[in-house]
Amino acid sequence: MTDAEYTADMGAADVPATMESVAIVERDRAISESDRTDEQKADLFRNEGHIVIKMKWTEFVKALSTSQKAKIDALSL
Repeated sequence: MTDAEYTADMGAADVPATMESVAIVERDRAISESDRTDEQKADLFRNEGHIVIKMKWTEFVKALSTSQKAKIDALSL
């Protein structure tokens, strides 16, 4: 799929799941790296990747509120 094929409706539909990924990343980053379980490390890797992929879609970024985009930007992915 190209960026041109990714619609505003798709972007809006993807926001809730991506914000869940943001919450997981924030939660797992709050745990000291040496204290993270293998499952937490895998969750962190997977959810950071999910956010990076979504942020490449123009219509997804347009669908974010200012505060949602700020939360994602704060992750420095």
